[in-house]
Amino acid sequence: MKTTRLAGMGLAVGTVLALCTIASPAQATEEGWDRAAGCADARAEVSSISGWVSPNACTFIRRQITFGKVTTPDRVGAYVDLWSKDATLWEPAKASTPLLQGEEAIRRSISGTLSLIPDFRFRGTRVAVNGPAVMFEARNEATVKGHEVAYDAVYRVQLTDGGKVVQGRRYYDRHTLLRPLAPELPDLFAGVADGGSPDQVRRPVLGPDELVARAKAWNDEDAQALAARLTGAPLSAPGLNGGTLRTTQGKLAYLNRFFAQVSDVRLEPGQAVKVNGATYLEWHGTLLPKGQTDAISFGIVERVDDTGGVSNGWTLTFDQLPLVADEAEIAELYGRLR
Repeated sequence: MKTTRLAGMGLAVGTVLALCTIASPAQATEEGWDRAAGCADARAEVSSISGWVSPNACTFIRRQITFGKVTTPDRVGAYVDLWSKDATLWEPAKASTPLLQGEEAIRRSISGTLSLIPDFRFRGTRVAVNGPAVMFEARNEATVKGHEVAYDAVYRVQLTDGGKVVQGRRYYDRHTLLRPLAPELPDLFAGVADGGSPDQVRRPVLGPDELVARAKAWNDEDAQALAARLTGAPLSAPGLNGGTLRTTQGKLAYLNRFFAQVSDVRLEPGQAVKVNGATYLEWHGTLLPKGQTDAISFGIVERVDDTGGVSNGWTLTFDQLPLVADEAEIAELYGRLR
C-alpha cells in the first residue's frame, strides 16, 4: 500500500452523492417500468437491458445499436446523431489534453477513426440504465491490417432531452486493438495466474455507503482492500485474454501488477448504477504511468455481478495502452493503421 493522498481524493460524502446515482432494489427490479418505455425492439438487439429505462434512454439505445451495425449507410451521421450540440467525449489521454467538445469536434474524431478502421462494428451486450445514466456494454470487432480483433467496451453516458448524449466516456482496451500491429508492446499482465484452490467464501454486493472506502482503496493503491471485499467473485479484466482469476492470490497478483506500473493515482467516483444482478462503479481522474513524465487522464469501470445480493463476478474495464506507451508512441501506433 502506498501513502494516502487525501488532497487528491476530493471525497466528501456530499461529492459522492452528487456524482453517483444508485437505484434502489425496488426500482432496479421494476419490470413494468421497463415495458412501459417501449424498448421491445431494442431488447431484441442486445443481451439484456436492466433498470429504469426511460423513453430518452430507449431513444439513445436504439441510436447506439444503429451506429454499431456495419451496414449503416451514413455511419458518421449516425454517430453524430447520438450527441447533443455541446456534448463532451472522453477517453484516456495526456491530462492536459482538452476534452472533445461539440458536434463538429466529435464528427472529426469519428471520421478519423472510421477512416483508419472502416469496418469497425459492435453489438450491444448488457445495458444498465438509471434515469439519465446509461452503462452500455458492447462487444467490438474490427479488422486491423488483416487481423480480426474483438474486444469488450463500456460506453458510459449521461443523457439530456431527446435521448441525446451530453457527456460520454469510452472504456475499452486499445492495447488489444493495436497489439497485432505492434508485437513489441509490453504485455503488462503476462504471467498473472491463479494459485491454489478457488475462493469459496462470497460476500454481499457493494452498497452505496462503501463508495468512499472503495475510492480510497484505489487511490491508496491498496490491492488487499479491493480484492478482500470481493472474495469469491471471479475477476475478468484486460490482459487476461478472456480468462478469469478465481483465487485471492491471482487477483492480488493482477492488482499489484497494475499498481506497480502507476503512481500518484487520483481517481474519484464517477457514475454508479445499481440494477437487478449488477452494480457498476466508475472511477475517473488521473495517474502517472511508470517511466512517463506526464500524468494521464484515466478511468476504470467495475461491474460486480450478484445473485440474491451476493457477489459472484467482478469485471474491470480500462485501457492498458497508455500505461505502457506514451503519447508519441501511441500516435506512432495509430500511424501504422494508415
